[in-house]
Amino acid sequence: MKKAYLLFLLLCLLGFEASGGTKRALVVCIGAYPPESGWNTLSSQNDKALVLATLSRCGFPVSNISLLEESKATRAAIVSALEQLAADARPGDQVYIHFSCHGQQITDQDGDEALRDPKDRLDEALVPYDAFISYNWRGYKGDRHLIDDTINALLHRIHQAVGRRGTVLLVADACHSGDVSRDDADAPLPPFRGAVDVFEQPFYGTTTKPGVNPVSWISLSACKEFQTNFEVEVNGRRYGRLTYALSRCLEPGMTAGQLCDALLVQYRQLPLPKGKSQTPWFVIPEKMKSRKLFDGR
Repeated sequence: MKKAYLLFLLLCLLGFEASGGTKRALVVCIGAYPPESGWNTLSSQNDKALVLATLSRCGFPVSNISLLEESKATRAAIVSALEQLAADARPGDQVYIHFSCHGQQITDQDGDEALRDPKDRLDEALVPYDAFISYNWRGYKGDRHLIDDTINALLHRIHQAVGRRGTVLLVADACHSGDVSRDDADAPLPPFRGAVDVFEQPFYGTTTKPGVNPVSWISLSACKEFQTNFEVEVNGRRYGRLTYALSRCLEPGMTAGQLCDALLVQYRQLPLPKGKSQTPWFVIPEKMKSRKLFDGR
């Protein structure tokens, strides 16, 4: 009897793993930055509705979706949420992380970017609610920007937690978001998600060997690191370009490669301001291209 009970437990565990593990998500939406921060307002609340509907379609339980929005999405809160995700995640889990916010390039303080490209002295950063637009703006020094090196380290911890059978998908709908894991001429431009100007800091660091982890998760960015991410208007409402495209494409069970192909088709159908260009940036390890996304339970 005891052996039969243990066999039953083992079969349950194997069935649980085969079903794709637990689905967990973190959604960060920041549209109304403090007026004193210097940032313009975004349509991130419209994004939130699309993201939550997409997650529901893909079978994410509401109880497993953490939402940080507006004033609650400070740098400390975002880092804490990612750390908690790493602590909660188990082998075989399927994890979705979404950022709809501003993005900005910032002085690379450890100099590791220059070792890969001598002309590159900039990190890419996501902009939490409590980060300001420029150095020394009201005394701000840049410590609350969420740079790519920090994101890389946190995603690496989450990937280690879910293991090789798990899936981690990062979506960054922000300007200069490419590589974050690591523009009618006379018409007014739609809102864009970032700053044209670099966040220039004094460089106090030294050039060091890159300490970033190789990307072993799926990373989808709204544009390349040097590009501006324009919002798109659909039926009188504005959305993040990548968020809207993803909401039209992502279906449970499709592979990562199929999703990227569908996103590229969708991107080409979305209008851009005259004379402007924007190319999404996808980083997918070769072994992950055939990985089915958010299938099973």
